Amino acid sequence: MGVREAVFALAEPLAAERGLTLVDVEVAGAPGRTVVRCVLDKPGGVMLDDCEGFHRALDPLLDAADPVPHSYVLEVSSPGQERPLRTERDFRLFAGRAVLLAAKGEVDGRREWAGRLLGVQGGAAVVAFGDAEAERVVVPLDQVAWARLRLEDAPPPDGGARAPRRVRRAPR
Repeated sequence: MGVREAVFALAEPLAAERGLTLVDVEVAGAPGRTVVRCVLDKPGGVMLDDCEGFHRALDPLLDAADPVPHSYVLEVSSPGQERPLRTERDFRLFAGRAVLLAAKGEVDGRREWAGRLLGVQGGAAVVAFGDAEAERVVVPLDQVAWARLRLEDAPPPDGGARAPRRVRRAPR
C-alpha cells in the first residue's frame, strides 16, 4: 500500500465520524520536503474549525501508523469553489453545475470543454457546451485528464465566513 492509500485509509473513517467527506489525499514533494494534503468537504462548506479539529485528530494517527517514512508537512483544506472532480460520485453530485473538463486524448476532435455537467452515463461524464449548451460530449471517466467546477457557477460567498484553504502543521 502506498503513502496516499495508507493516509486515505486512516483519514476517511475519521472524516466520516466528524460529518466530513474526505475528497482527496495528495502526496507531493520529495523526501524531507513532502506535503500530505487532506481535502475535506461537507454540506454548507468546510470551516476553519473543521480543518483544525481534523488536523489535531489525524496527526497522532499518522504518527502511530507512520505511513510516510520521512518528515512531512500535513495540510488540511477544503476543495474550494473551483473544486476538482475526481470520482464518479463527484460527477453525479455536481450534475447541473458549470465545469471545465479535459480529456487525455481527443474526443470528437477536441480535448477541452467548458460547459454544464449533465451527469454520468455508463461510466462517462456528459457535458453540454457551445452556444446555448446545444452540443454534448461524452467522455469516459477513465479518459478524463482533469475536471473542475467553474467559479462563475459557484455559490456566492457567505460574508467571508469560509475557512482559509489550508491549515499547516509545524514541521517535525
